[in-house]
Amino acid sequence: MNQIDDSSWKYWIMKFGLIFSLGIILVSIAKLTLIKGKYYKNLAIENKLMEKKIPAARAIIKDRKGRVVAKSVYQYFRMDGDNKIYEGVGDFQGYKFEGKDLAYELKRTYPYGESMSFITGYVGKVNQSDKDKNECGIKLDDDEIIGRSGVESFLDCQLRGEDGRRLVEVDALGKYVRELGRQEPKVSPDLDLSIDAYWQDKIYKLLDGKKAVVIISEPKTGKIISLVSSPGFNANDFSYEVDSLKIKEYLNDNENLPMMNRAISGRYSPGSVFKIVIATAGLESGVINKETQIEDTGIIKIGDYSYKTWSGISDGMVSIVKAIKRSNDIFFYKLGEMLGLDRIVDWAKKYGYGTKTGVELIGELDGIVPDSEWKKKVKGENWFLGDTYHLSIGQGGLSITPLQVNQMTNIIANKGMKCKMSILKNSKVECEDLKLKKENVSTIIEGMKAACKSGGTAWPLFNFKTEIACKTGTAEVGDGSKDTQAWLTAFAPADDPQISITVLVERGGEGSDVAAPIVGDILKEWFEEPNTLVPRYTKNRQEAE
Repeated sequence: MNQIDDSSWKYWIMKFGLIFSLGIILVSIAKLTLIKGKYYKNLAIENKLMEKKIPAARAIIKDRKGRVVAKSVYQYFRMDGDNKIYEGVGDFQGYKFEGKDLAYELKRTYPYGESMSFITGYVGKVNQSDKDKNECGIKLDDDEIIGRSGVESFLDCQLRGEDGRRLVEVDALGKYVRELGRQEPKVSPDLDLSIDAYWQDKIYKLLDGKKAVVIISEPKTGKIISLVSSPGFNANDFSYEVDSLKIKEYLNDNENLPMMNRAISGRYSPGSVFKIVIATAGLESGVINKETQIEDTGIIKIGDYSYKTWSGISDGMVSIVKAIKRSNDIFFYKLGEMLGLDRIVDWAKKYGYGTKTGVELIGELDGIVPDSEWKKKVKGENWFLGDTYHLSIGQGGLSITPLQVNQMTNIIANKGMKCKMSILKNSKVECEDLKLKKENVSTIIEGMKAACKSGGTAWPLFNFKTEIACKTGTAEVGDGSKDTQAWLTAFAPADDPQISITVLVERGGEGSDVAAPIVGDILKEWFEEPNTLVPRYTKNRQEAE
């Protein structure tokens, strides 16, 4: 093989090229080691170690007896191509994360479905508006969930836990190798409701899709045992197995409005249940007393307008007790006239009408207690005596929620103590003394007892051994139709009430015919009177079950 002469030009070119290449290598090494060494060292560490969030489950929600009504679960899965192969559902379990391709979804489940959904509410993914509000004072990531209705929304910050962290080693391709350390997520304490899931579920099924509300509460505490709005929706369709078609169906059902909690967001004319307010105003102001008699003339005429009693039959001379028992319109028309608008409005507001009860649910309305200023603003008309007549029997512009009616019932049952309505078992009981005279409360209760006995309006409740105090109501819907809202509100036992119960059936007809039997069906089991007959209205009038 021929050697290259070290004096030739080829030799020097090769030597120069070798030295130049070596110089480039040395410069690159120096650059990587001295100049960018720290950068690449950190990059290598970051590529090997990754911190991942372990989302905290929301607090468990339980009913008054410890039954779980809302719970977070981890749903584990592996990916097989584009398909999820689920590995099970349960609480957070560390070993589940040891596989290289095992993932999870944190979901919220509601065991009682439709019957509890207005109470629990549901959760959903955060949006930009939620991030901007930052109501809980913590940074919200894109993958987090937030309460959207019910207590899930009202107490969202309280139900949130504290996310955990995992330190994970990955290979050069970013694939899982092993877990190096973990900080477990922290879950907030359980939330205990005053709601009884058994009664909530039983009553929801009893209503069988009727557009109706049933509320049961404790008069002495304001704690709500059952708050049912029918028809409803299933929270699991929003939070567990998300059903887009079902959600669309709920939102577009303008006839049944299954997403509206009628108990707190429905506004209705109360009809004759409002006569409890008028009776209180008359007795407390001294305009009447227990012995005062007002003649039922069957009809009152003012100019071209006539105001009749609902029954069409004159009751003759009527006292306040008889007026409540018979729900006599003429008596309350005249009492309303004697009181005047201002005193009626004042007492309506003392009872809580026109103001939210403060129950721990999103969407509560305050309603309307109309007065002359309201009518002038809304209708551009002056207030007339006929308007006072309408207001005195719970009609006209008066707009209330069923929960406000239940609160009013509690005030009489609790001898004048007005307690804040609550669905939380351990919340502080807050009561205000309206300072009603003992004899006046006793008079009203006497009339309400008589309404549930022979000769009263609530004929389906006549057969109970437990003494009941009640008031029926039938209110015109006010849309030009002849439809009426059916009401009954009651408490029992009358002299030492355990519960109050309020029932509204939308466009149901007469309160005595439609709402009273529902109350009776509930009280039969509550007071363990299985053999008590609760008659029903049929074509043959009062027929047994």
